[in-house]
Amino acid sequence: LRLNSIETVMGDSRNHPEFKGIADRVLLDVPCSGLGTLHRHADARWRQTPSGIANLTILQRELLEAAVDWVKPNGELVYSTCTLHPDENQNLIQTFLTDHPDWQISPPNAESPVAPFVIDQGWATVWPHQDNMDGFFMVKLKRSA
Repeated sequence: LRLNSIETVMGDSRNHPEFKGIADRVLLDVPCSGLGTLHRHADARWRQTPSGIANLTILQRELLEAAVDWVKPNGELVYSTCTLHPDENQNLIQTFLTDHPDWQISPPNAESPVAPFVIDQGWATVWPHQDNMDGFFMVKLKRSA
């Protein structure tokens, strides 16, 4: 495609203040418990503890709080995980939206490949037992002007 305007960065979003306010779009695929992959990694259920999930949600919130500063007005951020735990997904996003009234969920259009997985709240959840693939959560957030 020879696109020159795309910059891919892998790192800890808490440590990149130089990106503040420069991005039109950000994909934030946060570290998670991986509970959406249990059908392939059954041992994951034995590695997770309530305190481990709590620590992950703290990290996820910190990463999200840092990454949203990168996004310009009218920009978008996609938050994604490979877990189905509500504390890492829906609960975290609802708390974020309450704390940040300048952000709202931007559901995909009907032609999007994600559209079949979107529920009324506007986020997408892929369920392994229904969709025959790993479990995922994703939501597109849009910043107001």
